[in-house]
Amino acid sequence: MAVNLALADAYFVDAGQDPMGRTWVGWDRSESDEALWAVNRGRWRLDERALLRERFATISYRGVVQIVAELEGYESMLADPKPGLKKALLGRVLAPGDPVRDALVGRLVGRQRNPVSYIDTSDVDSISAAERARTWPERGDHAFLVTNNPGLWALNDDEYDEDVRTTADGGFVRGQWSVGPRTGGIEPGDRVFMLRQGRDRRGIIASGTFTSRVFQDAHWDETRSNDANYALIDWDTLVDPEDVLPIERLKAELSEQHWEPQASGTSIRQEVRRRLEQIWAGHLGRPVSRRTAPRQAWQLDPVRRKQVEDAAQDRLMRHYRDLGWQVQDTRHGNPYDAIAVRGAEVRYLEAKGTETVGRAVIVTPGEVEHARTHPGKCVLGVLSDIEFTAAGELVPGSGIFRMFDWCPEATDLVARSYDYTLNGHPLTD
Repeated sequence: MAVNLALADAYFVDAGQDPMGRTWVGWDRSESDEALWAVNRGRWRLDERALLRERFATISYRGVVQIVAELEGYESMLADPKPGLKKALLGRVLAPGDPVRDALVGRLVGRQRNPVSYIDTSDVDSISAAERARTWPERGDHAFLVTNNPGLWALNDDEYDEDVRTTADGGFVRGQWSVGPRTGGIEPGDRVFMLRQGRDRRGIIASGTFTSRVFQDAHWDETRSNDANYALIDWDTLVDPEDVLPIERLKAELSEQHWEPQASGTSIRQEVRRRLEQIWAGHLGRPVSRRTAPRQAWQLDPVRRKQVEDAAQDRLMRHYRDLGWQVQDTRHGNPYDAIAVRGAEVRYLEAKGTETVGRAVIVTPGEVEHARTHPGKCVLGVLSDIEFTAAGELVPGSGIFRMFDWCPEATDLVARSYDYTLNGHPLTD
């Protein structure tokens, strides 16, 4: 058996009132497995006797297992109003390639009223430590196409636009997608590309990495009573349909592949896959930071990145509040991070943090467009030279804070999303 923790969508909490000092809890698909485990491993009402028997814990979202951890114990929250009543789990997140993790991720656990439940793991309990520790063979170049036809199932514009910005900022977006009639053959670490179909703007609009095997769940078409086949995906790149890699180019340069499949789950020919990666990177104007399995090399980056972003945002907002401005956090769903108002004056604030000396920062096309359409009203705050302790904690008060008139010129932008060279005019506003 394994204890399963069912998550709802992420929401903010008051760190001063939370015994674990968290600022948010729940499911955020732009966060890594480690970050999600760190904030959601507690506090839960857990049976001590059951915990002593369990080897694993899983985290599920919308009835599907997403993360698996090997348990090392638990802790009671001494700062909790009722210490000992609720507990936080201690454990190590398992990466793709671990047979226990690969067997459990994608498993359906159903949606239950109680967020804590227990699932049967007898099929993996017999796997020995030696077998789990051995080196797993590389599968080679395996890649697949999944499809989206806006005429049959349209993407949510607001959510998709936010996902485009997330990947343009170097993050990733996780989710699940139909793989059509395919019931197997997909393994964690395999590559995936999304092919937009329909009447216009046809071609590749996204790339990512599968993080599970195939599983069955309720059909995406609500008029259908049968289940559909899905797999979990970490998307590393999503682009606006206007920026699609056109199907005409795919047909011309990669004619060995059939580019008009009837359903998701088509295998990409191995002789095509590597050239497709090159064409895709050239179309984007940057290398693609693909997610590989196992993922230890990158999985902690989002945790550190979020600390850096939060520090820069806090510093910029505090600066304006100290000057008497009313400041509101608007970083979610807007091309600017905060808005400051003082009387009739308005400033749109964009915050960037970096551990480097801060010669350049990454900005998105949406942020650039907003700044250009609001000249004189946009400020870019940059916190550079941020320091971390050996334990990976951000050093409070570290960093050099500068502000710039945020009106980007084409000569200051390098396509990535964009790298913006900080040679503008520092502000004292």
